[in-house]
Amino acid sequence: MMDVKLSFETLSYIKPVPVRGKVISKNRFLKVTILERDYFISVLPGFHESSLEELSLKINKFFTNYHLNFSAIDFEKRFFNLVGPDAFLNSLKAEALFNIEAILLGMIRTTHPQLFSHEEILINDLYRPGDDLGKFKDSQCVKIKIDHNLLATRNLLIELHQLNPQLKFRLDGNRQFELNEMIEFYQILKTQIPERAFHNIDYIEEPFKNFYDTLVFEKRAEIPVAIDESFEQFAIKPHLAWPAVIKPSLFGISFVSFWLRNHPENRAVISSSFEHPTIMEGLYFLARKRSMEFHGLSQFL
Repeated sequence: MMDVKLSFETLSYIKPVPVRGKVISKNRFLKVTILERDYFISVLPGFHESSLEELSLKINKFFTNYHLNFSAIDFEKRFFNLVGPDAFLNSLKAEALFNIEAILLGMIRTTHPQLFSHEEILINDLYRPGDDLGKFKDSQCVKIKIDHNLLATRNLLIELHQLNPQLKFRLDGNRQFELNEMIEFYQILKTQIPERAFHNIDYIEEPFKNFYDTLVFEKRAEIPVAIDESFEQFAIKPHLAWPAVIKPSLFGISFVSFWLRNHPENRAVISSSFEHPTIMEGLYFLARKRSMEFHGLSQFL
């Protein structure tokens, strides 16, 4: 049981960020001060289910009502095995679980630093329309949103490849396309960009409005489709050919840690949901469990 101070602040992102078809330049954050350390927690409108006020009540109850036992830390159990289960804890939504576990991870890192790796994390860059392409001259991996003007994306890939022939591409369809559009796009890529650039395409992330079109596409295309929004269903029965792009804020750190250990054969990319740097340590912790992957952990604050 600890002394917790809670307050609300509005912070601006370095650049406006896209959320469910909207673009936001700032957001409200819940500031949690515990053991003289501040954590800034946010929710994205239309993306997360919980409100900041709801999270505030649950975080306060957790840290003021529960005794934490650090003698049997287990990163693959809810709340890292620091508390026993009860009705309140079992009822917490994923957003509350994630943020409480992010704070707990910060505490454990202070008390048990030997449990943490300092291995370097590979992070993919992010292309935004209007970016100076020169910034990707030395990049290793870049994520690109597929434009509805498919030829514009084709042209961008050609330009980036000419600038940096080693560059790996990750294309994000953001559930915006029909199957026939992606078949057309695949044929454009296969026949109209340099062969090496084509083979540098790592995957296309959730391009289809209808998820089951993925099953048809994979039989016709050499480029893998990665799972993002559909990870909750995918996690139950993973498909080995599909890389998983995982947003821990939707599941909790312990859940993702457990899944990664039990599916070592599956590719997994840890992706942020525009979290504050004080919360990112939980994502870095998970990313280090797949140290050979490039992760979607760019900072926006």
